[in-house]
Amino acid sequence: MSSYHHCSLLVLVLAVAVTGSEDWSYEDGANGPEHWADHYPECGGSSQSPINIFTWLAVGDEPWPRIQFHNYDSIPLTMTITNNGHSAQVSSPELAASISGGSLGGEYVFSQFHFHWGSDDAVGGSEHTINSVRYANELHLVHYKSEYGSIDEALNHPDGVAVLGVLLQLSDADNVLLDNIVQGLASIKEPGSTATITSFPLINIIPRETREFYRYQGSLTTPGCNEVVTWTVFANPITVSSVQMDAFRSIDFENGAPMMDNYRPLQPLNDRKVFKGVQD
Repeated sequence: MSSYHHCSLLVLVLAVAVTGSEDWSYEDGANGPEHWADHYPECGGSSQSPINIFTWLAVGDEPWPRIQFHNYDSIPLTMTITNNGHSAQVSSPELAASISGGSLGGEYVFSQFHFHWGSDDAVGGSEHTINSVRYANELHLVHYKSEYGSIDEALNHPDGVAVLGVLLQLSDADNVLLDNIVQGLASIKEPGSTATITSFPLINIIPRETREFYRYQGSLTTPGCNEVVTWTVFANPITVSSVQMDAFRSIDFENGAPMMDNYRPLQPLNDRKVFKGVQD
């Protein structure tokens, strides 16, 4: 592995491990997204995420093999929610869930999921956009390739990480399947705080219909922006209400401001292809 990738991994680990020491933010200014590459060179790469997905430009007519969700219906003993300073992140160390199939090229082990959202329901806050439409919120289920043994090691390999992107569409009614998460947000207002939430199966937070998705090769959407991610963005959203969105905006960034607009600006597609997957 090159010294460049050693450095990229090191700064990523340091950035997420030490609360309050991050030299990046979502706000305008010297540490904002336009300057991430000053500190994290890979953020200036040519295969960055998120992107705008134009559905009529997506490639693919042949059926894809189905994505296999392993233990996505299991309820773990414990689940925790954490305010990591830039998102609300949920994890469960003993949950042995994974995905395979779907032309992923191997088995990917579940690591954690987290959210990106906006300051205004009308404007939205998803990272990916579909035909330039930004959804209210976006959920990322992060997985690492099993052969690499850990998320840290997976960040060193071009095929190391697979992320499932789930778009959240605004609805008048609460999504009761998000209730455990929303209730947990009240306990993690402060950056660095963690709370236990009532456990639930991951199948609760993916679309009921997962046959259609968009696939492309990209990056982490936070520094160090490692270009190691196989993205699967589901075509069908799940729902979230305005009341539930207010709960997301009730937690704080590290500077004490309400956490909102924690999404990275859209990145150029460059010469990459976006594939439309319709599973057989």
